[in-house]
Amino acid sequence: MVGVRRPSEVVLHAIWVRRLYRPALQTVSGEAVEVLHPGQARGREGGPDFRGARLRIGGLLWIGDVEIDVVPQGWYQHGHHENPAFGQVVAQVVWEADGGAQVRDHQGRVVPVVPLAPFVVESLQKQLTATELPFPCAALAQDVPQAVWESLYETEGEARLKSRHQRYRTMDDLYRAFWEALLYGFGLPALGEPFRMLAQVLPPALVLRYQGDGLAIEALLLGMAGLLGEEAAQQAEPYEVALLERWGYLRAKHDLRPLSLRWPRYRPAASPAIRLSMMAQMLLQYPDLATLIGQPPEALPLPSPYWQKHWAWQKPLPQPLKRPSTFLLQNLRINALYPFAVYYYRLLGQIERSLEYVDRLRTLPPEDHHISRLYARWAFPAKNAWQTQGQIHLWRERCEKKACLSCPVGLYLREHG
Repeated sequence: MVGVRRPSEVVLHAIWVRRLYRPALQTVSGEAVEVLHPGQARGREGGPDFRGARLRIGGLLWIGDVEIDVVPQGWYQHGHHENPAFGQVVAQVVWEADGGAQVRDHQGRVVPVVPLAPFVVESLQKQLTATELPFPCAALAQDVPQAVWESLYETEGEARLKSRHQRYRTMDDLYRAFWEALLYGFGLPALGEPFRMLAQVLPPALVLRYQGDGLAIEALLLGMAGLLGEEAAQQAEPYEVALLERWGYLRAKHDLRPLSLRWPRYRPAASPAIRLSMMAQMLLQYPDLATLIGQPPEALPLPSPYWQKHWAWQKPLPQPLKRPSTFLLQNLRINALYPFAVYYYRLLGQIERSLEYVDRLRTLPPEDHHISRLYARWAFPAKNAWQTQGQIHLWRERCEKKACLSCPVGLYLREHG
């Protein structure tokens, strides 16, 4: 059985301004209410939600403001009873209220309370109050033009970029954040969090100290991730012997303590050892992180020869790897390479190069994750990776926080009858 919940304030605003109710409204005390004009939605300034409304209540014409709350108690929770700005409110419109509900303004005047739920048709009530609704305006999301949603995805894409890069005081801060994003990207979709933990305990400066020495870089990455055996088998391959020797040397020299990570399930061809070997091979192609950020690779290398044939320590793959995953490259571009290139060139004042990588993000296909699927189902799908990144920021910063009244979609629902 589908559960029931109350609609959000922004949905109540849409019901009010679009008159999605039967015309026979009543106050909780039983007086008839006729809405001659619902009022003009206020902008971003404070005060009542709608100005200049014209209502006939109990046969008497009232002209003034309308405040909308989910329940009558919202009047007091928001401090309207102490705020002179609410002295011209002629009605508090709510979703539901019991018969004894009463609110007063700062002068003690009783403000009529008008519940909407009893006058909304049952089919719409079910649509608006189903617990499966993933974000506050989901039930009415497709009533908002697709162009409004796509514009919002675009601006939220820029907001996500800024939110990810606003804390860097130095280029070293940028490099550390890039290192973490790079490892996280190499772990997607299943191994992102363990790889992020690895990035936090293995400094990029230590890894790049051994630039040009692929065996040392693989030993650091795989050893710190706890992916190497304790000792080589009697008939071990030369690579296994050399890797363990190098790891033992580096571990003692730098006093390293490998992580004890819990690995989620993964396909053998996408194992953590293969991914880290691929990353090691990519790092060998760049002298430093600045070059990697400024000149992202157009393709990913295969792992070293041993890891082309093994998915874990001394565990062969059914078939050798022949080509890197295009899906992995796309994830890296979206989550690390291109966003950091955008920001890097902005820091250098090279705006045209920065915009080049924004355009590259817009040419990548949209991501397929649970947030993008929610908006595709309830609102409109994103058209590219920049927009799916925007959907992530929209979800986290607006929808989850119910910041509807500052959202362009919420404003549209409030202002268009």
